[in-house]
Amino acid sequence: MKANHNMTSIFKFKHSKSTILILLMMVMMYSCDDIYDNVKEYAKGETIYAPTFDTCYATLGYERAEIDLRKDGRIPSGKFDKGSAIKTVVVYDENTPSEKVIIIDSLCSYVNITELTEPRIYRFKIYTEDKFGNRSIPQEIALVPYTSADVKVLKEGILDPVTSVAPNALVMEWPTSLHTLLMEYHGLTYEFENQEGDTITGSCGKNPRIYSGNLPAGEEVVFNMKYRLLPLLDDGRKLLDTIEVEKPFLVKMPTKDQPFIPQELKILRANGVTEFTTENVENVTSITYPMNMTTFADLFYFPNITSLDLTGRGLEGILETLTYAKNDMRSIVGGGKWQEFMMPVDKPALIKTPESLQTLKDLLDAGQIKHIKYIPKSLGLEFDKFLAPYIESGIVELLDYDRPHSFFPDRVFIEPQFYAHGRVQDVRWDMNVSYSGDFLPRPGLKDVSKFDSKNDIVNGQSIDLRLDQLIQKDGKNIYRCVIVGDRASFFFALPREWRFDNRRYPYLKFKMFIGCDKSLVSNIGGNNHHVFRAPWIRPMNRLWGFSGNSDYGQEVWDPGRHPSMTDEEIQKSWREYTVNMSNNDGGDNSNKRNRVYVFNIGHEDGVTWKYDPNNEIVIYIADVRLCKTPND
Repeated sequence: MKANHNMTSIFKFKHSKSTILILLMMVMMYSCDDIYDNVKEYAKGETIYAPTFDTCYATLGYERAEIDLRKDGRIPSGKFDKGSAIKTVVVYDENTPSEKVIIIDSLCSYVNITELTEPRIYRFKIYTEDKFGNRSIPQEIALVPYTSADVKVLKEGILDPVTSVAPNALVMEWPTSLHTLLMEYHGLTYEFENQEGDTITGSCGKNPRIYSGNLPAGEEVVFNMKYRLLPLLDDGRKLLDTIEVEKPFLVKMPTKDQPFIPQELKILRANGVTEFTTENVENVTSITYPMNMTTFADLFYFPNITSLDLTGRGLEGILETLTYAKNDMRSIVGGGKWQEFMMPVDKPALIKTPESLQTLKDLLDAGQIKHIKYIPKSLGLEFDKFLAPYIESGIVELLDYDRPHSFFPDRVFIEPQFYAHGRVQDVRWDMNVSYSGDFLPRPGLKDVSKFDSKNDIVNGQSIDLRLDQLIQKDGKNIYRCVIVGDRASFFFALPREWRFDNRRYPYLKFKMFIGCDKSLVSNIGGNNHHVFRAPWIRPMNRLWGFSGNSDYGQEVWDPGRHPSMTDEEIQKSWREYTVNMSNNDGGDNSNKRNRVYVFNIGHEDGVTWKYDPNNEIVIYIADVRLCKTPND
């Protein structure tokens, strides 16, 4: 009985244990559906992020920003891969009424955000997005754009031009650079109205300069200026965009009666201008400038100038003068008119270009000056280069060697303004010289006297000078030379700034007449007085005793001896002599800058000589001229 009782107890215990286990399992089954039930209460589904951009930095433009999103630079949309990402999303002004969302249906290596017009902080978030609308973790950046408010500050930093004004014209210049710490200058345009009410427009580049003519005198003129500028940011970087900034400039024009100070007073007076106001010169349409001019600045004040003559022809008193003074004798050469056989003495490469070329350029480019007459190289090689485009356009008329031109006559008579007495070089060059015309003698000088070519007397006898044999038949340009020294001479010389143009006029020609009895110019008893029957012409840069008159040495040139006059010619006819200077043409690099012709009567051969006032040897020189050919 005890054994059965134990077995029954054991069975009951096991049965109870199984029952408890079953009950526990049932409780668990009904109390928990899933092991993650507590998480599911907070996580309704799986979160998936699209691949993000790997960088984010901005570069500013005007009212815009370019935001770069890749470290390896800008790559076209189809050339790179971001896994499942297919779109670019830009969000700014988030959680505000003006929130902006920009969706781009491609992946971008950079984005350009425009319409950033307010001077404030903009905060950007930039995402990628996949086809399910899943966005990446954003790249974030904040920036302040460059706006019209910054342009107002920039405008104040633009330097106003410096102006030069005449009643009807002005020049604007910016002597200092328009580049500043705030900006780079990249050009400008302008617009204004002239005195006819026409709208004139123009533009300038790197070095701005504005010339405006035909403006209303005494009125205000508004120039509407538009500057193209590239702003510089505080960190030294440049804005992406060049911007246009408007800044009008107001100019009050002077009245026509306001005087100006001429820079070339002597030249303007030689042109007939005596009162220097725009009112007094507004009818001047042409000005002649000599080759020894220094500046074109005065042209600015001539509102209606249309043509220039750069030869100097016809101007009185514009040549320099040169004084020779030695041995109790004084002569002055120059000071009168320029003649066609004259060129500047310096080599063309050394001739200084006139100043204020820009003034001339302004008038040429504005179409105001329509014609210029010019001898090549006369104002230097640099000036020739300056004129080159205007030669091509036909504005400049070249008076060159290569084509015949009526401007240059076949022969040009040397005027008496270039005469000088030989005694200044040597007392043995002494002669008593008289002149038949009006120019000589110069006031205060005793180097020449006057004589009447139609009523002259030699050694007590009346002499017929046969004026009908001369080219200048009026007898007003004849030199009467009485031999005093055994090497009697006079000379023609140009001021030291000039030379004879032997290329254009290679022949010096003149006529000689002997007025005394032939016995006085005959070799009697070996006195060799026959040498006075022939002239000896000696071209050179300067005389021996005046080394300061040439920068190119003396360069004496011997063109050869001339034949003597015959007994039959003495007191009856003029003999013509020709000196060929074609091998002494004063080339661009030659030191033969011929500016002196010595007329030596007698070849300096040994003679037995003593001046006898009762038996004077009298020689006449006439028709002294420079010619293009031996027959002129």
